[in-house]
Amino acid sequence: MIKNDAQRVRTQVQIDGFRQAQAKFAETAKGKRAKALNDSYASMIEDLESQIQEYDQLKSGLYKLPVIERLDQVAPFIVRLRIAKGVSQTALAKRLGVSKQVISRHEEEEYQSVSIARLQEILDALAIKTQVRLTA
Repeated sequence: MIKNDAQRVRTQVQIDGFRQAQAKFAETAKGKRAKALNDSYASMIEDLESQIQEYDQLKSGLYKLPVIERLDQVAPFIVRLRIAKGVSQTALAKRLGVSKQVISRHEEEEYQSVSIARLQEILDALAIKTQVRLTA
């Protein structure tokens, strides 16, 4: 997942590189191995383009909040919520009184090691309202 503008730029460079390699290889290669390698390039390009598309959609603010039924499903959405709210890692870090590196580290692990209390602080900093309902 692309988490910031710099990663988006690097991803676009990767796509361009894969396209160039794919085109160069297509000029010279023949046979089943060539087709397999071409398919591999195409798959990588498709995946990276999908990531760019998701990031651009998030940046546009068109992200629809998912219905979450379990607390362990919250963490993977934090990065998407941050991007959709237009909040940089640096701005979130300032709101929480931590360094940007702390936010970057949390995002690398998709907030999986963050406590529930800290997740709530992050959601509050992003102005995301939470509602918890326990049922038996």
